[in-house]
Amino acid sequence: MSVEEDDDAASTRTLLALAEYSRILSDDRPMSTAQCTRSDGSLDSRLHAQFLAKEKELENAERNHFQSLVQVLQEEENPTGPRKKSRRSWKKRACKSLRPYYFDDNGNRKHLKPRETLWYIVCCSQNPNNQPATSSKLFAKFRRRFRLPFEEFKRFLATVSVHPLFVRWTRRDATGRPASPIGLLLLGALRYLGRGLTFDDLEEYTAIDEETHRQFFHQFILHGETVMFPQHVRMPTTAEEFKTHMSEFYTGGLWGAGFSADATNVVMWRCEHNLKQANTGWKNTHPARSYNVCVNHRRRILSSTTGHPSRWNDKTLAWADPLMKGIHTGRILQDVQFKLLYWEGEPGKSKTLEKKYRGAWGIVDNGYHRWSCTQAPAKVNYLLTEQRLSDWIESFRKDIECTFGILKGRWRILKTGIRLEGSIAADRIWLTCCALHNMLLEIDGLNEQWEDGAPSDWEGDMGNNDVDDCQKHAPFAIRRLNNPQLQAFGWRQHENNDCENIVLSRERANNMPDAAEEEEDDDMDDDLVTDERIHADGSVYVNSLSYFEFRKRLVEHFDILHRQHR
Repeated sequence: MSVEEDDDAASTRTLLALAEYSRILSDDRPMSTAQCTRSDGSLDSRLHAQFLAKEKELENAERNHFQSLVQVLQEEENPTGPRKKSRRSWKKRACKSLRPYYFDDNGNRKHLKPRETLWYIVCCSQNPNNQPATSSKLFAKFRRRFRLPFEEFKRFLATVSVHPLFVRWTRRDATGRPASPIGLLLLGALRYLGRGLTFDDLEEYTAIDEETHRQFFHQFILHGETVMFPQHVRMPTTAEEFKTHMSEFYTGGLWGAGFSADATNVVMWRCEHNLKQANTGWKNTHPARSYNVCVNHRRRILSSTTGHPSRWNDKTLAWADPLMKGIHTGRILQDVQFKLLYWEGEPGKSKTLEKKYRGAWGIVDNGYHRWSCTQAPAKVNYLLTEQRLSDWIESFRKDIECTFGILKGRWRILKTGIRLEGSIAADRIWLTCCALHNMLLEIDGLNEQWEDGAPSDWEGDMGNNDVDDCQKHAPFAIRRLNNPQLQAFGWRQHENNDCENIVLSRERANNMPDAAEEEEDDDMDDDLVTDERIHADGSVYVNSLSYFEFRKRLVEHFDILHRQHR
C-alpha cells in the first residue's frame, strides 16, 4: 500500500467517525436527565438507562474521531517520512558524557570503566602482581588513604560481600549486566568517611555513578549501626568485663575508676528545617548533633549515645548514656569491688587501713551531675591534698579528649561536617566511625593492657632520662607531683603539731560542699545526701554516698598513695 493510499484511508476513517458521532447524537434517546423524569417528578429508569448508554457511545465516538484527526495531521506534516515500525526497537545504552575517559594508544578517546580504574587494578584485582606488598610504600599509602590495612580491608570486603544488605551489588541486574564492583564501592565509603569527600569525587576515582555510591553508603552506615557497632563497642556490665578497663586507673592511683566521659558535637549541614532550632547550640553557629562517649584509658570506646540536639547540656546527655546511668542507678557493675586507703587516726602519724567498696566510678568534667560515680576536677580547693587530686584527675581525663581528636582526625567527615540529609544518617555515621575506631585499636594491638599491648620504641635505654629532663619535659601535673618543695609541704602540713592549723583544715574540708554550692548556684540537683548502704561482706556501695563524701575519701586515699610514692 502506498503513502497516498494510507492518507486516503485515514481521511475516510475520520469522516466515518464523524458520521457515527452525528448519528448517535440525533437518535430518539434522551439527551439529559431532565428528559428522563415523569410528570410527577419521579425518574423513569428505562429512559435513564437509555440516556447513560447514549452518553457512553457518544464518548467513544468522539475519541475515535479525535484519534483519526490527529493521525491525518501528523501525515500532512511529514508526507514522505518513514513509517512508524510496529515493534519498538531497543537501542544500546549510551555512555554518559560526564563519565571519566582516557586516550588509548591510537589517540582515540574512550570512556573509563570501573574495572579499568587504578583503584580496582591495585586494590580489588585478583592478580597478586598488582596488589601492594605488606612492607611496600604502597601499603603504607593504602593505610593512610583508606584508614585500614590492606589485609584487613580484604577480610572486611569478604564479610561485606556475603551480607544481605549488599546483595544487590553481588549479582547481575535484570538486563544481565554485572553490578558495580563492591570492592570499589567499599573503598569509596571508606574514603568518604576518612577524607570527607563528596560522592561526585568518588565518581572521578571509580568511574561509578555518584548515585550508586550514595545508595551503597547508606547501606554501609546501616551495616555499621546494626552489625559493626554491637560487635566492636561492647559496654561492660559485669565485674569480669570491667576489670580490664580498671588497669591503668589502678596504676594511676584511682582505684575503682574505669572510664572517662565527655560529649562532643558534629555539624549537620543539611538539617531539617523544623529541627534547626533544637539542634543549634551555643557552641556552633550551625545545627549539630551531640554524642556522649565513655572510654577507658587506652582510648577504647565503651559506650556512646545516639545523637541528641546540641542544645542539650552534659547533665541531660548523662541520663541518655547507658553506662553512666546504669552505674548511677545500680543496674550494672554493682559487683565491682575495690579498696580505698584511710588513716586510722591522725593523718600522717597513724597507720593506714583499707575499706572495701562496691560499684564503679569514672572521671568527667564539671558540666556533669554531682554523682558519686562521676568525679570531676574541683574548681575550688582549700588544701594541697585536694588540689593534688584535682590536678591528677584533670591530667588523667585527657584520654577522652585524645579519643575525640583521633576520631575526628582519622574520620574527617566528623570534623568537616555531615552533608547527608537528616539526623538518622548523621547518627549512623557516628556509630560507624566509633565501631571502626575500636576495630583499628584491635588491629594495631592497642586494645590490650599497657603491659601486654604493643611495644613502644621508647622502652629500654631510650626511655631513661635524668632528673632535669623529667622536670623540663614532663606534663605540668607530673612536675607538680614531683616538685620536692610541694612534696615536703604536702606532708609536713599534716605533721605539724599546731592544733589550730589542723582544726582549720578540717573545718574547711567539712565546709567544702557549702563553698561549692556558693560557686555553682545552678546545681540544684547535686547529690549532697549520703544514705550509706553496706553489703553483707562489709563493703560500701559507691552510689549510696554523696559526691562530696566519696570525694573526701578519694582525697585521703590519694594522699596516702602520694606519701608512699605509689
